[in-house]
Amino acid sequence: MRPSTEELAAQLAHDLAPVKPIPRLRVAAAAILALWLAAEVTTASLTGRWPHLREAAFWSSPVAIGILLGLGLAAAGALVAALAGAVPGRERLARFGWSTAGAACIALIGCGCWAIGAGEREAGAGLVAGSASCVAHALVLAVPAALAASVYLSRGAPHHRWISAGAAAAGAAGLGALAVHATCRDASGFHLLLGHCLTPLLAGLLFALPLAWLSARWSRTAPES
Repeated sequence: MRPSTEELAAQLAHDLAPVKPIPRLRVAAAAILALWLAAEVTTASLTGRWPHLREAAFWSSPVAIGILLGLGLAAAGALVAALAGAVPGRERLARFGWSTAGAACIALIGCGCWAIGAGEREAGAGLVAGSASCVAHALVLAVPAALAASVYLSRGAPHHRWISAGAAAAGAAGLGALAVHATCRDASGFHLLLGHCLTPLLAGLLFALPLAWLSARWSRTAPES
């Protein structure tokens, strides 16, 4: 006797794999922002390097403000692209994030080149050491946010995991570079370009595959419902 339609439907439903719930985008964004702020406050408390928010020289510099805004937009756009790209049906928001991040990165390179032409120039070991120090500091601050974004990617369904992971790395590093830029005392042009402006791009290229591997590994072990 052939099974009825209801029995076939019940059997198909029973054979379906459980679905992993995807947290809301706003919850993920709030968690990433909170972790970044916690990392910045902790690091500033330990090192004494707080943002120079009350220094007139910083706020009167168009280059400094341009880099600050560029890093903020690059971080926000890249993180939106990464998180929205992991949620089916949010492709339009992901494209908006990519457009914002791309435009911000172009603006950052422009600000860095402007700083080279208009500011002080430093060469040699001091430039390399200072730029490397700021990049390393930004990456340390980016670790909690990058891990949180990777957890979200592991719960979602990104079309290209390594691209989304690269965007997450760039966004987290952009937040780290934003904090570093607000505390750094070096205003030389090459330092601003190499140690601040290029940090999101560098992180996106270097850490796309490691974060993709990590999120894929977590995806296999994530609880299902």
